Amino acid sequence: MTSDEVNNRASLFNDPFQVSRQLVDHYRKTRGIEIDEITKKAEFNALNAGLSKKSDRVGLLKKVAKKLTDDLFEKELLWVDMIKGIGSKEDFQVIEYEEFNAAEVAQLRGTLDDIAKEVGDRQSKVDITSKGESIKAVGFDADKV
Repeated sequence: MTSDEVNNRASLFNDPFQVSRQLVDHYRKTRGIEIDEITKKAEFNALNAGLSKKSDRVGLLKKVAKKLTDDLFEKELLWVDMIKGIGSKEDFQVIEYEEFNAAEVAQLRGTLDDIAKEVGDRQSKVDITSKGESIKAVGFDADKV
């Protein structure tokens, strides 16, 4: 923030004041160490707040996985009862059937995959190198291509 911005904001108060270059220099010299400490502390807090820590993200994902697992297996919602109406007027029929709970299973699989990625058990890329040597396949010479 520049001195002009501070002056413009300060002029909105009942007792306006002016910020001079000398005043700014004085506070920078006398409070410089404190400002550096405050800045470092603020940066540290920002980096460690919310879901920025891996352990916090993994903990939240574990809660989601537990809830989904409980729904599917303890509440036995792997197969869900469904009702469908077919036809109209005199030909209307109600059909009851079971349907596999594919959406919740997909969410559980995605959550488990996210946990594995967070803890490093899943590699998103596989690096295969030939250590600088040409790779020859049967009937194929890479040097002639």
